[in-house]
Amino acid sequence: MMLEFLQYLPDVFTPWNFLVLVLGTVGGLILGATPGLSPTMAVALLIPFTFHMEPATGLILLGAAYTATVAGGAVSAILLSIPGAPANIATTLDGNPLAKQGKATAALHYCF
Repeated sequence: MMLEFLQYLPDVFTPWNFLVLVLGTVGGLILGATPGLSPTMAVALLIPFTFHMEPATGLILLGAAYTATVAGGAVSAILLSIPGAPANIATTLDGNPLAKQGKATAALHYCF
């Protein structure tokens, strides 16, 4: 298992795959900050873009978008009291009162 991981690790750091990783992360943060757009929906929206990609590149895009969407859901949870993902429900309960006290920046720092 570890040998396979080490064998495929250099493929992630090719320029194209790294660009896809960065774009998937930025897009996931934006989609996650959109209220009501769950990580599952974000992945479902991105699946058509992966049809003509190499398998590794498509999986990198979907994985980056999924994890970034969960993190981006904290933005709407803290600022609007609307969790962007089910994983952000507890963030809403703690982060939104902090935002109402004028500590939104601190609450967002704790999430990222």
